[in-house]
Amino acid sequence: MAQHGTRFDVSAFDLAETVAAGTHLRQAVDGAGSTHAAAQRLADFFRTSLVDRHGEPACAQARVFLARPADQADPGWPSTGDGPLAVWEFGGAADEGPRTAGPAAPPGSAPVVAGPYDSSLLLRSLRDAGLWPADGAGDLAGEIDVALLDPEGERTVQRDGTSAAAASSAPSAPEGTGRLLAFAGPVHAGHWFAVALVVGQELPAGITEFFRPLAHSVRLALLSAGGHSAEARLEAAGALTASTEALVARRASQLQSAVTELRSTSAQLRRSEDELRRRESELREEAAVVELLQEVGSALAAELDLDTLVQHASDAATRLSGAAFGAFFYNVLGETGESYLLYVISGVDRSAFDKFPMPRNTQVFEYTFRGLGVVRSDDITTDPRYGHNAPHHGMPEGHLPVRSYLAVPVVSRGTVLGGFFFGHPEPGRFTERHERLVTGIASQAAIALQNAQTYRQEREAAMELQRRLLPTLPKVDGIVTTSRYLPAARSRGAGGDWMDLIPLPDGEVALVVGDVMGKGVRAAAIMGQIRTACRAYAQLGLAPSEVLEQLSVIVDDIAPGCITTCAYAVLDRHRSRLRLAVAGHLPPVLRDAQGSVRFLDEEIGPPLGVGRRAYPEQEAHVAPGARLLLYTDGLVERRSRPIDEGLRQLRKLLAGQVGEIEADCDSWLDTLAGGQHDDDIAMLYLYRPEDSAHQTLAVVREYPPVSGAVPDARDLVSRTMREWGLGHLANDLMLVTDEIVANAVRHARTPLRVELRRSADRVVLEVTDSSTRQPRLIVSRPEEFGHRGIFLVDAIAARWGTRLIDGGKVVWAEVSTS
Repeated sequence: MAQHGTRFDVSAFDLAETVAAGTHLRQAVDGAGSTHAAAQRLADFFRTSLVDRHGEPACAQARVFLARPADQADPGWPSTGDGPLAVWEFGGAADEGPRTAGPAAPPGSAPVVAGPYDSSLLLRSLRDAGLWPADGAGDLAGEIDVALLDPEGERTVQRDGTSAAAASSAPSAPEGTGRLLAFAGPVHAGHWFAVALVVGQELPAGITEFFRPLAHSVRLALLSAGGHSAEARLEAAGALTASTEALVARRASQLQSAVTELRSTSAQLRRSEDELRRRESELREEAAVVELLQEVGSALAAELDLDTLVQHASDAATRLSGAAFGAFFYNVLGETGESYLLYVISGVDRSAFDKFPMPRNTQVFEYTFRGLGVVRSDDITTDPRYGHNAPHHGMPEGHLPVRSYLAVPVVSRGTVLGGFFFGHPEPGRFTERHERLVTGIASQAAIALQNAQTYRQEREAAMELQRRLLPTLPKVDGIVTTSRYLPAARSRGAGGDWMDLIPLPDGEVALVVGDVMGKGVRAAAIMGQIRTACRAYAQLGLAPSEVLEQLSVIVDDIAPGCITTCAYAVLDRHRSRLRLAVAGHLPPVLRDAQGSVRFLDEEIGPPLGVGRRAYPEQEAHVAPGARLLLYTDGLVERRSRPIDEGLRQLRKLLAGQVGEIEADCDSWLDTLAGGQHDDDIAMLYLYRPEDSAHQTLAVVREYPPVSGAVPDARDLVSRTMREWGLGHLANDLMLVTDEIVANAVRHARTPLRVELRRSADRVVLEVTDSSTRQPRLIVSRPEEFGHRGIFLVDAIAARWGTRLIDGGKVVWAEVSTS
């Protein structure tokens, strides 16, 4: 299709372009107001809308001529020049208006050339081709005609695909001017138009027949712009329709001939049908492979979560290789710098490999784990390296059958990061092409794996730096507290958020939360200095407003221009009184014993660092049963969510169901942040129990990471529930314990910690292990048996979640005692 919007390729002009160009031509002239204005618009249209195959203008010149007898009065066409004909010429440039064409040069004389064709030469060429009337007014009668003139030597005239010699008196065009495509005819009685297009390229055969309806469109456009009668326009429209129908009939006849010719070759095409289907199938497969490779490349380049990355790479490589199942074994570094091997499985459920040992550097695996090259075998059981290692001497009992075998190392900068392993129960399934595809994914995976490991190391280093700078909250009689710090989900640097709890004399306790603007070591260092200064001022017994006043001076001195916010409060447990001062920070939120929630935002001063100034102070009543949350803006603010919406959600959470404070914190973090927070988050959460009945009972045990830990933990839960008089919950909690402890045994390498806590209305089970792999609700395929236990936990527990800690994670589940 040669049409591009309102641009038409003259080298591929056909019926569709004829109709479309005529429509756009008439639209371009619409509203011109006069015949002269319409002629200029027509010249502009042909100059800009006709292009060559490269999209460049095809016409070196585009001229429109109008003529009428000079002695005919016509107020719309003012008289110009002498002689029997008045002629106007319209150029292809928008700023070139009409001008009177000069007299035609006498036959045989050399014309005055102002360009490739001057006006006289164009008119002479049109007249000699029979497209332009002689000087006599009587010659203005006639029909619309189209011709293609060859400017070389004795030029030929082509009409409707046939050629004839031009008149011998035709003047020669300048060398290299191109071909002249022209059409002309009467506008109405006594008025004439002509369009001359100088085209510097080869034009398709029969171009003139396609331009004949276009010539009628020009006539109709000129009549419409000149305010002529409806009858004249109707007659022109009828002529256009007749010309178009004639063209359609000719094209239909040609197409019928083509159809007849195609039918004669149908037998040969039918013989090629199977081959075409085969090629099409191959192309579809190749397209799917290319699409998958592109998808995998983009995903691996963008993914920084190590677990997600290796699973995605393994799934894609298994699909591309056509393997029945695949595995990706990869090395990671523990907190002590020790390297250990992990793996993911694709194509089958991971539980199929739970009882098998990790592969060792046997003769079959060694080649891959040492990064020596690819191993591809049509039948690995016949390989001379197979079956030499005790105790199995081949596949372990119960292993999925493997005949076809493909293993590709994953190597980056000379270091073996892991390897892909693929198997199929049938021999000869892996080809050289499969090997190349998997090798390509292995190369991408190597880069992505190194990036992810670097990111994880930097992030863990940042978290470790922040943890070292943050305090461990002391236990204070009469209150229960917990805290959280999470670095930004999309940042590698340590932030400047902090929280603190400082016991003071006379039963008081200071509560602090703050935020230093920025990331990196500088922000963390400033935070550490401010926190230390804050603890010193707190020990002096200064009021909250005085502490912030001193801190403002400190910030102005150590980090001028660094925006720092802080909320500092002192809780007097004996009087149930909280004194609070806020320096540009989000206000703490208080829930009283009756469940009413409010933000403590009555008095808020400017951020720290504005020199010495007095900060306003406010008081609040914090009776037994009340809860108080201090936090930084990362908890409620996100790029995709206004801070006011985050504060509204936070108020709603505190006004809703609350319980054990550790579970509250994890639940709120999951709801408000969900791993997508743009900034660091610091939280300090305090609860004042009402009486001894609300104090927490706890039982803690440690177990080795072996399968025997599961029944031992079940027995602990069963006995404890009955001792606490909650035997009706024993079965439910044992089912929850089964799943959480079994997951910990599967992934951990250090002892597990099982803790059971009871408050007045709920029981919380916590299992701590050394793995950072977090359980997720993943829907298994019908043939798989994994990932189902966590749905059981989700169904039984009122709430459950996971929080990362130093050296691993805590998975918890909360069950109501009612």
